[in-house]
Amino acid sequence: MKHCLPPIYGPDITAENWEQRRVQIVRLFEKNVFGRTPRDGFETRADLLYAAEALEGTAKREFYRITVRTKRGSAAFHMALVLPNPQKPVPAVLMISNHEKTPAAVKGPDMSALEELMARAPKEWRTDVERMMAAFQKGGASMPQLLDIERDTAQGYWPVEQILASGRAAAAFYAGEVQPDDRRLFPAALARLFAGEDTARKPDRLGTLGVWAFAASRAADVLCAHAGIDAKKISLAGHSRGAKTALWCAAQDTRIHSVLVNDSGCTGAAVSRGKRGENVASINAFFPHWFCPSYARYAWREDEMPFDQHMLLAAVAPRLCYVASGAQDAWSDPDAEWLGAREASAAWRLFGHPELPRNAPLAGEPIITEGIGYHHREGGHDLTAWDWMQFLLFLDKNDA
Repeated sequence: MKHCLPPIYGPDITAENWEQRRVQIVRLFEKNVFGRTPRDGFETRADLLYAAEALEGTAKREFYRITVRTKRGSAAFHMALVLPNPQKPVPAVLMISNHEKTPAAVKGPDMSALEELMARAPKEWRTDVERMMAAFQKGGASMPQLLDIERDTAQGYWPVEQILASGRAAAAFYAGEVQPDDRRLFPAALARLFAGEDTARKPDRLGTLGVWAFAASRAADVLCAHAGIDAKKISLAGHSRGAKTALWCAAQDTRIHSVLVNDSGCTGAAVSRGKRGENVASINAFFPHWFCPSYARYAWREDEMPFDQHMLLAAVAPRLCYVASGAQDAWSDPDAEWLGAREASAAWRLFGHPELPRNAPLAGEPIITEGIGYHHREGGHDLTAWDWMQFLLFLDKNDA
């Protein structure tokens, strides 16, 4: 992969002044990709709707309504939490679920936006049919995946029993309840609290992924205040668009001690320069509502971006980050995800942790070390129990 990535930091950056540079990186992504996250002007309230025994009495399940209130009104979403018995302060893993409880309609792209972006494609793209097809092959539509966060405990996507067996609590919320993943429904209730009814979006107005990340921080509010949770050991996990969201949340919210991302692809862990499969043009054509409007100006112009995704990963340092890929997930591009993780590991070097090696590991051979870890497994765009096994081993390795 040919690339000339912008540097994460210059020779004047040390562990002592890294935080200043880290905040600069976060502001770059806020301005150019995800939109400006509300930092004040709101209140959060958590109401426990019920608590009950779970898993034949070996655990406790709690279900919360989390309400965000501003001067414009309020909006709420729900979070499920399962804690191991006996209850004592334990680490927690919070999942941003982009799976739904009930089937949602399959949505296609905005064809006018797609045609406009295709027309702007450079000649080298328009004449390379194979490359163009790889970037636009999925058409922005996906089959709905189902998960009941109140009852399902053994799915590979969200293996509550596996997480509890590791000595951790498991929490999850539905991203789609916070903000439906549909450009026609943006902004919904929570986003309107900050954006109002006006849909003529400002260049840095929060997109859907930013709204989901904001909700993840509000869920973290509840976990950090919970007597049964170790507030210093909150992990945030996500798959695909949920993984992009988890990275963005963790970059901003330093209470997130570790972030676990799987098949995050374009605008996740995968560097955009030289990336195969989905790219900045196609992701903005299919999912313009995910981002702030500014991001679309980099369609076909990735080399002009003052950032790339290795910098987003680096913004998590010195906290923990684990990146996972599917070897056959060409849409996400595991090579680009590996490159993002490898280049980002320079940030952890500032704190005495080893950088990732120059060569990618073989499929099924995880790199579980301090600071930042990585694996890719055989298979495609999926989150499996094997992925979770590596996530949990990484957390164990780092006492998280």
